[in-house]
Amino acid sequence: MIDKLMENAELLLAQAVEQGADEAEVIARHSASSRVVYEKNDFKISAAGTGASFRLKVHRDAKKGSASTNEESAAALAGVASRALTLASFSIEDEHLVLPEPQEPVELPGRFDPALAELTPAAQHELAASFVAAAKEEPRLSLDGGQLEVDTSHEVIANSHGLRVSDRTTQMEWSLMGMGKTDEEVTSFDFVSGTSWSWDDALARTESTARELVQKLMSNFGARKGESYKGAVLLSPAALGQLLLYPLRYQIGGEQIMDGKSHWEDSLGEKVASELITIRDNPFNLALYGATPYDAEGVATKEWPLVTRGVLDTHIDSTYTAKRRGTTSTGHAGSNLHGVELAPGEKSLSELLAEPAKVVAVERFSGNLDPVTGDFSGVAKGSHYYVGGEHRHPLTETMIAGNFFDMLKNVIAVSDQAEPYCNAYLAPWMLVDGISVTAG
Repeated sequence: MIDKLMENAELLLAQAVEQGADEAEVIARHSASSRVVYEKNDFKISAAGTGASFRLKVHRDAKKGSASTNEESAAALAGVASRALTLASFSIEDEHLVLPEPQEPVELPGRFDPALAELTPAAQHELAASFVAAAKEEPRLSLDGGQLEVDTSHEVIANSHGLRVSDRTTQMEWSLMGMGKTDEEVTSFDFVSGTSWSWDDALARTESTARELVQKLMSNFGARKGESYKGAVLLSPAALGQLLLYPLRYQIGGEQIMDGKSHWEDSLGEKVASELITIRDNPFNLALYGATPYDAEGVATKEWPLVTRGVLDTHIDSTYTAKRRGTTSTGHAGSNLHGVELAPGEKSLSELLAEPAKVVAVERFSGNLDPVTGDFSGVAKGSHYYVGGEHRHPLTETMIAGNFFDMLKNVIAVSDQAEPYCNAYLAPWMLVDGISVTAG
């Protein structure tokens, strides 16, 4: 499959150059996916995204155009080149347009499993049924829906400078959503998900995710109003994704920096956060679904320290933003981080809960955060109230508000274990001060 994709990518590049492109890039992909969906107490099997696709990007006279097709004939590929060049002629001139040069490829084995690629619909349905059944063992769980999807992908990225990279992956993704429900009470809604590159331990891992949802929802029975205060809250790995990692990615992104939207444009080497915060991007961590040997332009990835003991280490750049800013691509086309790891601290979770006199432990955040100003406000979902380290009760919907930049500097403690959240990133629990809590 890779050989055929590369052959067609070469043909498309040749067509683009022959028709007048100064430089060109092709992303060729063949994907196949199958999905088992659970809704309304029934299972449905569907297939989607099967087949090849070819996306061409061209630069001519400092103008950019792009076009794509799902057909593999010579005529179709020639037509893609013609459309891309026509669109380029109408675009705005940009002297910074550039494509990456060839690089030494990076190997990242472990992301393709023949057993997963050849999984039968019957086996996939059986796994999904076991996954759902594990959750429904708890009679108080009202399951709103779920799914289990398997994707197999072959990809080639090639450009007219001679860059050639290819990859193949298999990935299984599963999720469940629901709420706790009795005749007297209904809990808040919650969801869980997970991913895997392989078939190994699939049943154990999916059933573990189902039990995680049950545990979360059952712990929310008996929720009642807390109290309003301004002070410490304990943020879960899930909450840190939106309240810390999302605005952090925005502030270090080359696109935001070149547009004057980042507060940290001139902050490399300076302290921007508590020394308790250390974050890196590790694209080789196979526990995370973003693991990859190259970015969306084919630029090789590598480990990057982002923040070390509160000091800002890195701005992330694509080839384009690097040229505009006079830097070098970090392998982050689209400002996408690949495998974020927020380092653990030295205290246990129970010690974090006992440190303040009272604290709200925030499981999920549902609200708004302005990545430019850092201001946020919203509902602390699935949260619990602790006094003197002892659990008092789960909370009815409680509002929290604060500021990302202030929060970074007001970290009290970080838990001694980091865990993957939905296999998207690794993060510990974090105790932060200065947050406004409004009882619901």
